[in-house]
Amino acid sequence: MVFAVVLGGPVVVCAEDSPRVRGSSPETARAIAEGAEKSATFRQLVATIAATDGIVYVHHDTCGRNVRACLVHSVTHAGPHRVLHIRVDRKKKGNDLLIAIGHELHHAAEVLADPTVVDTDSIRLFYERTAPTERYSFETQAAIEAELRIAGELRAWRKQQRAALTAEPTQG
Repeated sequence: MVFAVVLGGPVVVCAEDSPRVRGSSPETARAIAEGAEKSATFRQLVATIAATDGIVYVHHDTCGRNVRACLVHSVTHAGPHRVLHIRVDRKKKGNDLLIAIGHELHHAAEVLADPTVVDTDSIRLFYERTAPTERYSFETQAAIEAELRIAGELRAWRKQQRAALTAEPTQG
């Protein structure tokens, strides 16, 4: 189930069982719920984030430099919670959208696992310490591996659904 909260600003949409990972639109909220339904790795990432002091918002937005999805390197606060933002290009659809969100959720979980990451400077230092850099981007092998697991789980889910459809007896 998905619900929306309107508090005099943009609509925030989140899956009922994952209020720490929130979509900024019904489409991104559905993608989060779908990813958690179809992929054990995605579901575990959502659970990992839920066990932290973090809140992660997923937006359709641009990252720049031809990057199609990114964790914004900024940490803000809402009460006791550290707030992170993920941007995903609107061109991402279907499984590609779920895989991109899952990859970036892994990055969010990496950041939230370190309680010293509390602002823009500390997130930059965190990635300089823990991830190889390419001019303006940071990447971790663990996020790549999570992405690959999610892609495999989504393929397996689709295959299972197709098999179930062909196994159903025809009525008539």
